[in-house]
Amino acid sequence: MQIIYVNATNLPDIGISAPEAAIALGYFDGVHLGHQKVIQTAKEQADAKDLALAVLSFFPHPKSVLFPDQEVTYLEPLEQKAEKLERLGVDMFYIVEFTKELAKVEADDFLDAYLLGLNAKEIICGFDYTYGAKAKGTVETLGEYAEANQVGLTVVEELKWNEQKISSTLIRNHLAERKLNELPKLLGNFHQTKYCQKNGLLPNYSLPNVGTYKVRIDTRNSTIECAATVKCKKTIQLHYDESALPKLLSIHWIDQLHAVTS
Repeated sequence: MQIIYVNATNLPDIGISAPEAAIALGYFDGVHLGHQKVIQTAKEQADAKDLALAVLSFFPHPKSVLFPDQEVTYLEPLEQKAEKLERLGVDMFYIVEFTKELAKVEADDFLDAYLLGLNAKEIICGFDYTYGAKAKGTVETLGEYAEANQVGLTVVEELKWNEQKISSTLIRNHLAERKLNELPKLLGNFHQTKYCQKNGLLPNYSLPNVGTYKVRIDTRNSTIECAATVKCKKTIQLHYDESALPKLLSIHWIDQLHAVTS
């Protein structure tokens, strides 16, 4: 999979060589089952019409640019998101630099530059996707634009679990409420973070709320199950011989524990 960083300056050059593509639109934080449904739909369109499969997203999160005084919590960094997208069969991951200038671009101008400009032949998005200045662009205006420009559009309907929309917000709520055992029903797998024993949680990951949990640690040669206590947003205590573990840990969060023996 190609990872392509896009901004207003390099966009014209990237567009010159961009292959015809089915492009899935969204922020895709966590790449949960709702996101996966959008990407799978895009893959079906790409395969049926002999197009490349692309995902177009943003970084940093628009809220961190528009509201710099508010802390934005990411479920995972770009690197882990990219790994998940590649496993889903994505050919190109376009990461658009979100800036205050981009936030002012009108809806149709955004589509001209970043969809037609990147050779989109099919557009795929969720039912609640918005775009352009002040989020004035909706799936309805996107439909009008696609028809006028002879581009295909597929809108993916809401995916629910327990009568709730599967969303990044719902996943964050589960982490806050320590409902880790339910996350595979939203993510398709357990929540995963990377943790350095020396420096703490790697940037742009989210830990569960303070508490003690059953975890699975993947090492090069084995999988270890143990307990971990979250001390704060960045620090955990492993109930295991830490000297026997690598310095950089890949941790899967399984379930809350109500008692643990150190």
